[in-house]
Amino acid sequence: MKFSKKLLSLLLVLMLTISCVVIASVSVSAAGDTVYVKVSSTYGTPNCYMWNSTSDQNAGWPGLPMTAEGDGVFSYTPDKAFANVIFNNGSSQTDDLTYPGANNIYIMDTGKWETYDISSAEPTIMIGKKDGSSFKTETVTVNVSVKNADSAYYTVDGGAQQSFTNSADVVLGANTAVGATTTLFVSATNANGTVTSSATYTKKEASAGGDSDGSTAPALDGYYSTNPDGQVGKKASITIDGSISDWDSSMLIAQGVANDDPRVYRPSSMHEIAIDDYALYAAWDNSNLYLMWEVANVQDAIAPSDNFPLTQGNLWIYNLPVFMYFSTDPSIEGNGTVTSGATVWDSGITLDAHVDTVVAFSTNGSNGPFVYKADDDGKIVYNETRQSGIKLMWGNSTISQNLWGIDEGYGHYNNRTPGDTLDDSNKWIDFYADPEHKKSLDMFYEMSIPLDLLGIDASYLESNGIGLMKVATFGTSGVNCLPADPSMWDNAAEEYSKDPTTSHEKEDADHITVPLARVGKLLAGSTGGNTPTKPSTKPTQPSVPTNPTTPSNPTKPSNPTTPSNPTTPSNPTNPSNPDTNPGQFLLGDADMSGVVNVKDATLIQKVVAGLEKNFKDEAQICADANVDTEINVKDATTIQKYVAGLSVNTPVGEPVAV
Repeated sequence: MKFSKKLLSLLLVLMLTISCVVIASVSVSAAGDTVYVKVSSTYGTPNCYMWNSTSDQNAGWPGLPMTAEGDGVFSYTPDKAFANVIFNNGSSQTDDLTYPGANNIYIMDTGKWETYDISSAEPTIMIGKKDGSSFKTETVTVNVSVKNADSAYYTVDGGAQQSFTNSADVVLGANTAVGATTTLFVSATNANGTVTSSATYTKKEASAGGDSDGSTAPALDGYYSTNPDGQVGKKASITIDGSISDWDSSMLIAQGVANDDPRVYRPSSMHEIAIDDYALYAAWDNSNLYLMWEVANVQDAIAPSDNFPLTQGNLWIYNLPVFMYFSTDPSIEGNGTVTSGATVWDSGITLDAHVDTVVAFSTNGSNGPFVYKADDDGKIVYNETRQSGIKLMWGNSTISQNLWGIDEGYGHYNNRTPGDTLDDSNKWIDFYADPEHKKSLDMFYEMSIPLDLLGIDASYLESNGIGLMKVATFGTSGVNCLPADPSMWDNAAEEYSKDPTTSHEKEDADHITVPLARVGKLLAGSTGGNTPTKPSTKPTQPSVPTNPTTPSNPTKPSNPTTPSNPTTPSNPTNPSNPDTNPGQFLLGDADMSGVVNVKDATLIQKVVAGLEKNFKDEAQICADANVDTEINVKDATTIQKYVAGLSVNTPVGEPVAV
């Protein structure tokens, strides 16, 4: 009897406990209530991940993006009841939290829930362009939006009040003179009060005719081309699935050449994998920008005795950084540096062409993708939020019908010199007509980027166009890019500090001077580039050194990580001046090294761009390679042609009296 009573008591306690658990669970679950969180200004847009069990979630990890409410507050309204929540930005996250119900907000800085009664809150105002910024276009469109407002209006320069609901796009600058400012004022009201906000913008002088993206050198021609025949990609929906079937040649926006990667200019670097960008394509629809690029691997035709790039040549095996530099807002004149003054991921890459957005990721997809936007001063701002909406796939194929390149490797053994791909009369070959090359070694990548991550829509892209530069690396520095730029080979023939058999190009600073490829629309006054030249006959096969030095265990690049405080790499030093006859120097020898090479052209580009001090005394005369009494990018181009063996109209490389 005592046992029965005791058993009954235990059963009653157990039932009471279960009842309490059920009641507690129901009391804290979100049943259509809006979930709020407040984050710091640098946190980015948080995701909200909610669940009851592993089989009952609001979405897969990391959850769903939350909606900005202003002043660092974000909201999310689930469509059913959930008891638990995690706020995260893709890289950092809160602990597992119990949702306390409606009218609460989680404060990220304190790690606590606080009461947040939206019914007693004042309205919030958000202005889409930073106060105090400038614009170079005739007009600028600024989005204004309000939350929790019964009524709202804006004025421009104290003019008539324009009422709006929720949000409005305001066009500014139509009647503003260059150098003058225009002021946007916004007011919002509800039962709890009225709030106001304002922002002032300065109109600056635009580039003449809108026909420049800030680049200081012309696009490369010959076998290279930027926007060939005026092509800017086309509107089409692409499935990112690792198949190249959706792409076609009408989408080509930048043409490179095969076998121009830095390793071919060293005497014994062919044991390394090729990072050899060949062609860049673009398409778009109402939701996404689509990009595809082809990468050549002609190791089987150039250096089959070095087997490593044949067996391990697919880039998705490695974690090598790739950077997509975009110009989406012509009023922002960034050069690729971040707010600290360093370069993105310590890459040493800067540009003359204006960029305002960088998409950074790795070749195997393990690092990123990250989308970094520039502030109004043009400085890239790090944002540690991985963008799960960007898709990246790859495979072994190309859509190119030809694969043009110079049929030689092993550097000076076969007279390969940096800049030789600018010579149309060189030993060019279509590797797809060469039985020694298998197309299955060549690669492609395809990527989709939501247009809203770039801050544009399809209408803007088609009406204005955007600029793009893709840069591939071997772990740090740029080694190939599309559109092609001479900075990718200016130090190719020099030694890498960590492995003398390989190229210094893997660690130098790269300043890109050529124009960006255009997507959607060409710049005013531009007709696009040429159709790449094709040779009429196939040259003879190159010679290969009898015993090229190949390390028994070639090294793989180390995995890059996103630095929290990146530093700008130091510029490679020029060789010391050799002995020369007094008063006698070489025309074109801008760095006074005793020889005329690609380094002289690069130095001139840096001086013109303001990255190096101006030339003095004898160097001023030597740098004037086209002898027109001015130092500009024309002199750099003259030197590049001279190095490539092309004819020039001045005695470059010959003694000049100073």
